Amino acid sequence: MSMTTTLQAERMKHRHRKFCLLPAVLLGFELLWSLWGLEPKKAGDAAQGYLSAFYMFPIIHCLIYPVFLAVLVNRLCDMEIKGDTLKLLFTLEQKKSFYNCKYLMAVKYIFITSIGSGLIIFLTGKMYRFTDRLEPHMLLQLILTTFLVSTVLLSIQQVLSLLSSNQILPLVVGLAGSFLSLFSMFFPPAAARLIIWGYYGIFGFVAMDWDRATRITDYYEVPFDWTGLLLFAVFSAVVYVICRAIALRKEV
Repeated sequence: MSMTTTLQAERMKHRHRKFCLLPAVLLGFELLWSLWGLEPKKAGDAAQGYLSAFYMFPIIHCLIYPVFLAVLVNRLCDMEIKGDTLKLLFTLEQKKSFYNCKYLMAVKYIFITSIGSGLIIFLTGKMYRFTDRLEPHMLLQLILTTFLVSTVLLSIQQVLSLLSSNQILPLVVGLAGSFLSLFSMFFPPAAARLIIWGYYGIFGFVAMDWDRATRITDYYEVPFDWTGLLLFAVFSAVVYVICRAIALRKEV
């Protein structure tokens, strides 16, 4: 079968399975957190509203994206794994096409949620009337980092789901990744870079100073690591190829 036909067949398998609920829940959670965490409580808070949003969102992503991706991939793969239909499927389509279609379907939802995060920041700023400027390059940086880090975690979760007869293991890995990514923010920089789930925060581009005496928080932009992001994109492609090769070697 052609790739187009395989993708169409994959979409038909997802009908009535309410996959759109997963990104909707994630974005709804982000929206509620944004409305609660970014509400101006002092007169000067609105002057740094967007900066505080760009500081907060990588932290939110560290917490919720590993779990979201684990559940998403679990839902995408459980039909074939639980039904033990891989051998039958592979008589009709190539293993590579099957793997690629699963990956592309998940990438679609990652793209939607990455764009949605930027839209939530925009809407929150308008609602609370932030007075600082929403910088387009900051929106781009947030969307790109969220998308690229998620593609690496997607590759890891997909190979785990396809190799595991029991889908508890991939879910536990996603949950553990969520905790590790959050705690990695307190690690030394060299150690934090070993936690792949924590790169949502590592690629953060807004820092914070808190004055203990005055209890005033000051947010400021730091230089963005474009070289590091480019290298991470290459790393994402390498991880995808390796994980796909491992999955295709599985006996069915």
